[in-house]
Amino acid sequence: MKNFNIFIMFFLLTIFLVGCQSRAVSRITGSALELSLPNDFDRPISFSSGRKGEKDLFYWSKDGQMRVKTYTDWGLLESEIVFKDN
Repeated sequence: MKNFNIFIMFFLLTIFLVGCQSRAVSRITGSALELSLPNDFDRPISFSSGRKGEKDLFYWSKDGQMRVKTYTDWGLLESEIVFKDN
């Protein structure tokens, strides 16, 4: 039973370290945090990690629009903002 508990703890730790897109995990493991750029990325405007668990990439898209891509620690509920000129 003790070996099973150790296995479960090791398994959960592995999932946490692999699945989380957090700088905290990057600091613990010493590996770089890798986030994929959006397909329509042209050039950056700014990058912010002001809110806990979220990172915002503000950028110019290839079609000339300003966009914001929000990355979350777990890769879930990510969003995008598109600025339109009326």
